[in-house]
Amino acid sequence: MRNIYGDLDNGNIIFGIDYDKLNKNFEINEGNSNNNRTGNDEYKFKNAPIEFSKSYRVLENGLTSTFDISSDIDIIKIYGHGLGKADYSYYQSIFDSVDLYHGKTKVMFFWSDYKDKEKEQIHKDFVKGVTNLIEEYGTTFSNKDHGRNLFTKLLLENRLTIEEIPVNELFLNV
Repeated sequence: MRNIYGDLDNGNIIFGIDYDKLNKNFEINEGNSNNNRTGNDEYKFKNAPIEFSKSYRVLENGLTSTFDISSDIDIIKIYGHGLGKADYSYYQSIFDSVDLYHGKTKVMFFWSDYKDKEKEQIHKDFVKGVTNLIEEYGTTFSNKDHGRNLFTKLLLENRLTIEEIPVNELFLNV
């Protein structure tokens, strides 16, 4: 287990932007109007303010770990995460490490109902977030057919689940 973004007890909570998304917002194309990086030597990055990226802040705060993500991990359990694009590079890194398409690793996402929200809507939004995450990850594959069918493959192999953890059970064993 690793808390990538610091720890409230240690006062080192990390806020920031996903490094990859930050760079994409600062891409420029000088001279070629087709805005295509492939084969375009004039395609460059403006100086992105990397000090606002989460990765930069993690490194700056010395939040390193010896935690190793290897291909022999059987199950990845994710709870308490918004599944937003701001953290996509972390998921990509983890999924690449376990070779999610060819490997056997199961990915379990957990969610909880919370006050002032409709439980059905929370579940629906969470399923959509998981779906978007897996589909976005699939776009990184060089084999585009594998990328398009990753979500279905994980479901067919029972390697992708979404489960509710009732809020009143969260702290029973603490």
